[in-house]
Amino acid sequence: MSKEIEQRFAFVNHVLGWEGQINATHIAVKFQLSRQAASATLKQYRGQFPEHVEYNSSEKAFIATEQFNNYFKQQHAFNDFSNYLAAIATSDDQSGIVSGIALEVEAPLRNVNPLQIRHILRAIREKLQIDIGYISLSSPSYLDRIIQPHSLIFDGLRWHVRAYCNKNAQFRDFTLSRFNGDAVFEGTATHTQEHDEKWNTFVDVVIEADSRFSAEQKCIIEKDFQMQQGCRVIPTRAALVNYLLRRLHIDEYKSTPQQQQIVLTKQSYELIRPYLVQPI
Repeated sequence: MSKEIEQRFAFVNHVLGWEGQINATHIAVKFQLSRQAASATLKQYRGQFPEHVEYNSSEKAFIATEQFNNYFKQQHAFNDFSNYLAAIATSDDQSGIVSGIALEVEAPLRNVNPLQIRHILRAIREKLQIDIGYISLSSPSYLDRIIQPHSLIFDGLRWHVRAYCNKNAQFRDFTLSRFNGDAVFEGTATHTQEHDEKWNTFVDVVIEADSRFSAEQKCIIEKDFQMQQGCRVIPTRAALVNYLLRRLHIDEYKSTPQQQQIVLTKQSYELIRPYLVQPI
């Protein structure tokens, strides 16, 4: 099977899994094919996976079978819905398949200068030290920093670079939008990803429904977060714990369970406590 056909079949699976049916229009719009070529793709898919679809003449579409539904529920991850939306998105959605049915709330992301990032990406890739200007709330004027970067991090709103700071003699996170000025490479890095203890330490962040909820309310929260036996285990790097808590909105304790919804288990809190910026 060619890579092109694999991509088309993966698209068919996405649409079947989330919409329950597919027709030639989906494929024609996505891959800019003629209707005849799109129909041929569906025919080929049905020939390869006859147990996945049944043709419904009244709907003029291929309908997902119960066998496919069971397969898809077992195979897909809960973040696959975003992948599905990305899969059906096209630059020319004249059919209206995508436009108008899904909208993402967009927050203003921090500005990242590509000319600055080039040097940082090279330093990461080639394991180099780099001397570059950086501004922070504690140092409002740009100061030269020699850092040894090894990874990029996106926390949902802004990008960071994880790097060893020569000035502070420790690994820290630097906000990418705050770099400025000329960059000078300072030779081979002496502190790399392998030396970053927090980066290489994995911990289990375990969440549960707020204890102030009733049993019925807890069941709703547990279903929302795909909990098993009342909790959800999220393995993460110790260096990223604070980002995760902020993303889950549990970096501070709120006055009502409706605002809080989920909390850390006591055991998990004690485990990750050494890595918290401030106690919850």
